[in-house]
Amino acid sequence: MTRTAIILIHGLRGDHHGLLELAECLQKAGYDTYVPDLPGYGIEQALRDQSLEGYAKWLHEYVEKQEFKTKPIILGHSMGSIIVSHYLEAYPEDCSETAIFLAPIIRTEKGQKRSNRLAKMFLRSLRLLSGHSRYRLMKSRFVSFWISRILTYDRTRQKYIDEQHYLYSGEFTSTRSLMNDVRLSMSEQTICPKNRRILYCMGDHDRLTKVKNVKENIKNYPNATLSVIKGTGHLLNYEYPQKTADKITQFLEKKA
Repeated sequence: MTRTAIILIHGLRGDHHGLLELAECLQKAGYDTYVPDLPGYGIEQALRDQSLEGYAKWLHEYVEKQEFKTKPIILGHSMGSIIVSHYLEAYPEDCSETAIFLAPIIRTEKGQKRSNRLAKMFLRSLRLLSGHSRYRLMKSRFVSFWISRILTYDRTRQKYIDEQHYLYSGEFTSTRSLMNDVRLSMSEQTICPKNRRILYCMGDHDRLTKVKNVKENIKNYPNATLSVIKGTGHLLNYEYPQKTADKITQFLEKKA
């Protein structure tokens, strides 16, 4: 019997390692999982076109290469959910009608304006440094630790998360490609693709997206479901991989 495939797309600064625990949990639940590195991370070279259209085309080509017997389910985490949501709009025939947005990026109009200002300030500050200094700073343990602590809420596995984040969240090929992705992740949002059955799964203490913003955003989409994991932040894939996998499998099994 052919098992359903789930493709997991990671977020900003990370690579496939950040989603491996979740992928293993989904494997045990009966799914085949694929966890590629986005272009510009791990060993993958950055795209020349780092726009949403460029990423959507890359994901389309990745799916085609796998030659799946049945259409796969796509899961995107954080910036990955932005990429996946726009990809599903651009290539609606590629994948299953079901998709999963983990820790999606959804802002109010006011929040988006603030995010745009912060992005400009942050990128302007980085440009004051030399290329080598920028690269060292963004790969440093200090930056990794700072981001890890902000995005994590439950401290039970904090030392492990800090170490994993440091080992793998600096695996970008260049600061130029990273800065382009910072701009993308702060200026774009996760959209709700038409005619799709979508699970929005997030922590109730996610510091990048508020639960109320997601509820407001999807209220006009009857096929969208929000599942909130209590006591968890933006890195619920690290904090509670099994609980996150359980939420996903429960959602997927409801369709049967």
